Amino acid sequence: MLDALDVILIFDGLIEPPHPKLVVCVEPQEGWFYRINSRPFLRPCIPLVRLPDHPWLDHDSFLHIDILMLDDYIVEESLRRHNGIIGKVSPALGRDIKRQTLNIRYASLEDKQKICATLPD
Repeated sequence: MLDALDVILIFDGLIEPPHPKLVVCVEPQEGWFYRINSRPFLRPCIPLVRLPDHPWLDHDSFLHIDILMLDDYIVEESLRRHNGIIGKVSPALGRDIKRQTLNIRYASLEDKQKICATLPD
């Protein structure tokens, strides 16, 4: 299935207006993802520079540190419709993602630790 930091394209009906959205897997067993946004309007977020590490992006973007839970059906449909994994977030960002994840206010310490355990240092 997916590994931590793999990027897929889903149809996100929870945003306004609903549209396709790139998401990054941060905890494969739980089906937890973070969204990629064009602008840093939602905090906390981490810049994703298109070149050289993320050539699959259309432009520089931002990883929004906010847990999105996706069920297996959505993930499988995304992989089928979009010919698999779109890309991978640079493992060099692992430390920054972990640091921001530990600052999420609404997630339990156990959930934060699960995410951090899957990410590279």
